[in-house]
Amino acid sequence: MSQRRVRSRRPRELARRPAALLCGALALACAPADRGARGSGSAGGITQAEAGGFGDEGATEVGDDGSAPGSDGASDSGAPAEGGPSGGGGVFDVGGGEGGDTGPVVNDDECQKIDFLFVIDNSGSMANEQAALVNSFPGFIAAIGATVNAQNYQLMVIDTDEASTGLCTELCGTFPTCFGTACNTIPEPTACDMTLGGGVIKNAKGVPCDVDGDARYLTEDQTDLAETFACMGKVGIGGQDIERPMEAMLEAVGAQAQAGACNAGFVRDDAILVVTFITDEEDDGDSFGDPTAWRDALVQAKGGNEAAIVVLGLVGDSDVPGGGCGPLGLAEPSPRLRAFAESFGFGSWGSICSPDYAPFFDDAVAVIDSACEIFDPEG
Repeated sequence: MSQRRVRSRRPRELARRPAALLCGALALACAPADRGARGSGSAGGITQAEAGGFGDEGATEVGDDGSAPGSDGASDSGAPAEGGPSGGGGVFDVGGGEGGDTGPVVNDDECQKIDFLFVIDNSGSMANEQAALVNSFPGFIAAIGATVNAQNYQLMVIDTDEASTGLCTELCGTFPTCFGTACNTIPEPTACDMTLGGGVIKNAKGVPCDVDGDARYLTEDQTDLAETFACMGKVGIGGQDIERPMEAMLEAVGAQAQAGACNAGFVRDDAILVVTFITDEEDDGDSFGDPTAWRDALVQAKGGNEAAIVVLGLVGDSDVPGGGCGPLGLAEPSPRLRAFAESFGFGSWGSICSPDYAPFFDDAVAVIDSACEIFDPEG
């Protein structure tokens, strides 16, 4: 096995430190009232197809400026949910220790590249969930860099409809500003902005997120990667009530990934594909097909290589005993979406009602690492 040492591999069981999460309030005046607390605090109902289950812990919201109400931009993580795992949560400690620089040994016969696709529901009930996802991202991507062999990434965000053209598109037809943003700084939406599965490169108001280059996705060299992902990941709550996460996913890696299309160059033959979808509604007929058809189409998009795909889902689980969404049904039960995730050898799902997604993504790092280890880039 050929090998080139880049940095010494640190143990895969990463040390944790108390969260110093980016936090704040979603400062959109038109945001609907919350559905209430996200979940019962239970750690149950989180399943992984190959490895162990995931747990739940506390979280905070993130605002456009990355700060919490009444804070200077930093906060400690909440206490573990009642009945959930003990120990610290939040972002992962991936800093160097006494041994100097840390990271994985990069092996030529493991994966060298990862394409990350985030499918994010942009309907009216998703403000808190988008904030929780953005909170978890810095620790997740840092842990990937410190643990997984691949050091070359592409990251794309899509939403779940094709009608969202930016919160301010209509308002700017009447008013000179939109929630404090001058309308003359907001460009007209493009065809790809309005295409199902097209990569999101603007915030919820339609203001560009300063993506480096011309592609509709980020790379590991993106300037202010976490901040740019936060801009894209808070896709807003102005989307259609009919969510099509699976159809959007398949469009993103299928028709829209072809040469000349919106996401050209995103799906690479020599990379593993990591799909994360987050929605509080079941995909029960809005997207074409069923879990088996979705699986088959996604595998086809990766040239028939299921082992090159990792699927992560944050969905409703109030129909699962002990599920994080509890008996109040804070998110719609999603057995079809859970079945889709479970159909993959490297497939996992967690409760969208968990107040903190960091533990879910913590365990996901090990799943991605396992997929990377068996992937043959020359395959």
